[in-house]
Amino acid sequence: MDFQTNNDIAPLFVEALLVLVVALIFYNVISYLQSYLSAKTERRKQARLRRQMTPIGRFALMSQTTRNPSIISFFIALANKRGSEHIDLEAFGQLWTSRIMTKHKHERFSCRVSESDPKYFEVIDKPFDEYVEELPHPQHPDEFKSRISNFLSSPIDVNNQLWEATLSTGPLYSSGAISKSNYVVDQDYESETVALFRSHHVLCDGVSLSAVIADVSDEGEKLNQMILDAVGKHKLHAKKIGFFHSATSLVIGVLVYWVFGSIVALSAQFLNMMVSSNPFDEFAVVESHENDTNPRSVAWKKLTTVQEAKSVVRSLSIYVKLNDLFVTLLGRALERQYSELKANGGDDVKCPSTINIVVPVHLTGGVILPHQSIGNKIGAFVAPIPFNPNEEKDTVNSISSLRQITTILHKIKMTPAPQISWLVTALISTCAPKSVAKYAMVRANCHAAAVISNVRAFPFKIHWMERPVEMICAFLPLPPGIPIGLIVTSYDGEIIFSIDADKRIVPDADTFLQYMADEYEVLKHEATKGEVTGAESSESSFS
Repeated sequence: MDFQTNNDIAPLFVEALLVLVVALIFYNVISYLQSYLSAKTERRKQARLRRQMTPIGRFALMSQTTRNPSIISFFIALANKRGSEHIDLEAFGQLWTSRIMTKHKHERFSCRVSESDPKYFEVIDKPFDEYVEELPHPQHPDEFKSRISNFLSSPIDVNNQLWEATLSTGPLYSSGAISKSNYVVDQDYESETVALFRSHHVLCDGVSLSAVIADVSDEGEKLNQMILDAVGKHKLHAKKIGFFHSATSLVIGVLVYWVFGSIVALSAQFLNMMVSSNPFDEFAVVESHENDTNPRSVAWKKLTTVQEAKSVVRSLSIYVKLNDLFVTLLGRALERQYSELKANGGDDVKCPSTINIVVPVHLTGGVILPHQSIGNKIGAFVAPIPFNPNEEKDTVNSISSLRQITTILHKIKMTPAPQISWLVTALISTCAPKSVAKYAMVRANCHAAAVISNVRAFPFKIHWMERPVEMICAFLPLPPGIPIGLIVTSYDGEIIFSIDADKRIVPDADTFLQYMADEYEVLKHEATKGEVTGAESSESSFS
């Protein structure tokens, strides 16, 4: 009987063993799948947490110095109606978070530079109030300028965050951010809210920041549609050009622009590096500002309307562009600033006949498409312009300088100098150590005295939470060795100049901008007289 019982038990034991084996196999399969999915999720997480830095952003990080951190700053000034609530920190946080921080296009605003590998960003989760601080409103323009100066000259810990901002509200015109205007008063505005931002250049360039400002605005969708419409028109125009014509133009363009143009650009750059000098260098060593808490001089000024400026350049020459005009105004201001410094003391050194300026160029035409991510897509070129501070200026000399500068800039624009600078910068930031990047930055600038950048803002007035943005103003990061940075912005049909400069070279930035305004009035007067015709200018410009 016992034997029979064992025979009955044996099949049950075998079945149980088979079930156990199947269970173990099933468990292992499930465990493997879980491990595989977990690893895949982790890889996705790591991919999300790590974004490779652009070469220009990397170069900005490597080439900055203690005195010249690569910091971009800008402010947005809003006008508030009488009796209405202003935008406080909570409201601004909701606006910024919903329109910027949650968008993949602007993911970098939620990043920091990785400590383990500084070529990459890491996405971080920080509360908004760690980025933005609400401060007492400046009661005088000088107080606000001091705040901007500190923003530009103090470093940002990029391993913690890439940007920060302050928000303040006070009486209309008290900070100087909004220019006094009858229009503002007539609209019954009584207070202003100023958002002052700063970001490291590793985050993005000025054109990208302009796209960010647009996306925050109530008119964001309209502005993006305007960009798409312009791109559509460009593509439609390209289709109308025949294949043979396009192919021929492409071949000629490659030969002339890239081959011959590269030879010309590189030759000019090397010659410039060897023979150029900056006459302002003698004043940069007069006094040390290492312990100065306010080493920058900053200012901003509305020059004129875009329409009037275009009318002036068209009257002076059919070939003169607005950028040629702006560079001419900058050149004249540099001459007057140098004369002022020499009058107050300086070495008896022979002044060079030309002075170099750096012109950044956005490689996609100054436009960020709605689906594109922000970044650093810029190159630059160096332009030697006439410098005659000891020469008495009159109308003839002013127009002559404008014609010379038009010719100089036209010739440089016929070469791929900005693209070459981008390629060289990318190579250095990828392969070379930090010391080489710092050396390359100084040498490539060819002892330039100033940087001038033209950033197009918006053709009409935008709003943030139904409040009009009365002023948009930005300030360049000063590259090491260059004492003056100028940004030209067009907003709501007006041209705005903004400057930040080394105080040793430009103690009063408002005076420097007035020098530029004075020269504009000289050229405007000549254009109004109508004594310079387009034909006459064209013969002089390209003779």
